[in-house]
Amino acid sequence: MTAFDRITNALTARGCSGRGSSWQCPAHPDQAPSLSVNINAAGDGVVINCHAGCLPGDVMTALDLKLADLYDEPRTERHHVHAQVAAEYAYTDEHGEVLYVVKRYEPGFNGEKKTFRQYGPDGSAGVKGIGKVLYRLPDVVRAAADGERIAVVEGEKDVEALAAIGVVATTNTGGAGKWQDADTKHFVGAKEVVVIADKDKAGRKHAAQVAQSLRRAGLPFRVVEPAAGKDAADHLGYGLGLDALIPLADDATPLPQVAPQRRIKLTPASQITPEPVIWAWEPEPGEGRIPAGALTLAAGREGTGKSSFGIWLAAQLTRGNLPGSFRGRPRAVFYAAVEDSWSRTLVPRLMAADANLDLVYRLEVETAEHGETMISLPHDCLLVEEAIVEHEAAALIIDPLMSTLGTGTDAHRTQDVRKALEPVVRMAERTACLTLGIAHFNKAGGNDASQLISGSGAFKDLARAVIAFARDRESDEQVMTQTKNSLGRLLDLPSLGYRIDSTDVVTPKGVANVGCLEFTGPTDRSVEDTLSAPIDTEEAGERAEAVTWLLGYLASNGGEAPRADVMKAAKAQSFSESTIKRARGKAKVTTTERQGFGGGTVWVHPHEAQSDHSQSSRVTPQSAEPTGPTEETVTRLSERQSPPVVAAESPEDVPGAPSLPELVIAKCTVCHDDMAVIEPGQTTHPGGDCDRPSSTQGTAA
Repeated sequence: MTAFDRITNALTARGCSGRGSSWQCPAHPDQAPSLSVNINAAGDGVVINCHAGCLPGDVMTALDLKLADLYDEPRTERHHVHAQVAAEYAYTDEHGEVLYVVKRYEPGFNGEKKTFRQYGPDGSAGVKGIGKVLYRLPDVVRAAADGERIAVVEGEKDVEALAAIGVVATTNTGGAGKWQDADTKHFVGAKEVVVIADKDKAGRKHAAQVAQSLRRAGLPFRVVEPAAGKDAADHLGYGLGLDALIPLADDATPLPQVAPQRRIKLTPASQITPEPVIWAWEPEPGEGRIPAGALTLAAGREGTGKSSFGIWLAAQLTRGNLPGSFRGRPRAVFYAAVEDSWSRTLVPRLMAADANLDLVYRLEVETAEHGETMISLPHDCLLVEEAIVEHEAAALIIDPLMSTLGTGTDAHRTQDVRKALEPVVRMAERTACLTLGIAHFNKAGGNDASQLISGSGAFKDLARAVIAFARDRESDEQVMTQTKNSLGRLLDLPSLGYRIDSTDVVTPKGVANVGCLEFTGPTDRSVEDTLSAPIDTEEAGERAEAVTWLLGYLASNGGEAPRADVMKAAKAQSFSESTIKRARGKAKVTTTERQGFGGGTVWVHPHEAQSDHSQSSRVTPQSAEPTGPTEETVTRLSERQSPPVVAAESPEDVPGAPSLPELVIAKCTVCHDDMAVIEPGQTTHPGGDCDRPSSTQGTAA
């Protein structure tokens, strides 16, 4: 058996996930594969490397293997195992010129678990005559000059682990007990020096030596140790932050355990300055939907357009077109997207929405270890806040929000979610930044949109506004409803209809076809109505009848009618309000707001709405004499393969319709159902074509 097979089999038996050269590390809690297993240069074994900082010996111990098992033919004695270079660390002067290199061997020489050797810049062994310096000295000098906080650890591996999360850190050459006062002078000007002791006797002794040197120099410092593991790299590998480090005394001995000091703080309300709510999106005065400086959720099932809404929002803000506090002021938008490709999806969508691409920023973080990667909340809150302030960003859009929660956060545990998102909420409040999180619905049933949001209930609890998106499975009507609005109106806030138009976008590499969200206006339907609607054959039949009646009623009223009149007439025909509302969506009937005295919503026949959109003249029974079918009308009817029709009774006989002698309703000669009138002189068969043979050829009135 080869060493590669031996190691990978042991990883599998240990329950570690992975394939090829990438595996979960068994030596620490590993959410994502951080252990690499590769064939060595000689081809007679493998080299293992945990990118979280675990030593090869620790990994092999966790697998119940020996270091000798790293070779195809395991040696029985450790001194026969060839030393392997696990890492190289270049020490430079303050200008960045390499003075010497430290190499870490694992396994080490002469049976050692690890060995450190020093080499000159030309690769020659030994550094005789070369002065010792701090590791990453240029970073230390810069940070001290800028008044930043600097960490001192024991070992280059810990320095690299801290640098990966943006912390300036250093160590001395030679390990524990080799600190010199000459090293301390480089910290003059630093805000604070944090000495992180290794969690063993030698590590604490070394930390005490560093602390004594800092005290002699009169520099501010404190001493801490890891809360988990042996050193700083282990501590970070367990998903813990710097605030979780355990304080030690100046001599690096454990401090007495003192209960946290808590006290009541009382502030009179008279000393708190009242402020109005700032609405980032307020379509109409008094109808605020998304507040600035708070967390808002946009939630829905897959494919309902919630991500397209995020794109629409970004486009409106970067053009200064969003009704609300940013109207007339184009502002930057930060966009953190986990699931979609920027080049193939997001940028084309932004172009289709007419966003100012110079003001939309892809939000990521950079680390020395992993390069560009997604933000982690709440870990990166401070960095994000600094960027928001610097660029005066109006919005932070995170799609999806759940995917940015930090390592170890359980999205289904309330305490975990609150711990991760409360700093985000405070950040939004401090910066007055619109913070939109995209969320998914779970697979559960029910029509309470807020309760359907995946994960802990803390998501909706922390959000000040929740906007839900849904698509009707039968009519394909799409609806957006405000289900939470803690800072404004809710009960009488109308739902909005919208559609996702297919749009071609020209790119340097060809045409990209993407969806573009467009709002169609207020709608009587809500997300709750859509989610609660069952698919029932009998109900579908009743709805088809309602569609036929509704189109006929609107056509008989000149193409439009007040909503109240429609509902009154529908009730007289025993149609429920919910059935008529769903029929409106199925029939593509649009709505508009009536101007002038009385106001109110008007329902418009789809043909009338289309005519208005194309700015063609509208023909109504009052403006034109009734005529028979024109040649164009007959042609269009034949193209649609409509069933033959004959003249029917006058509108006085049509229940619920007003008296309009110029218009009549046609009936099918086969099934005798009423035909739906599209315009004077043109009808269509509701609910699909009638495929039974006809005995009589008729015409539409």
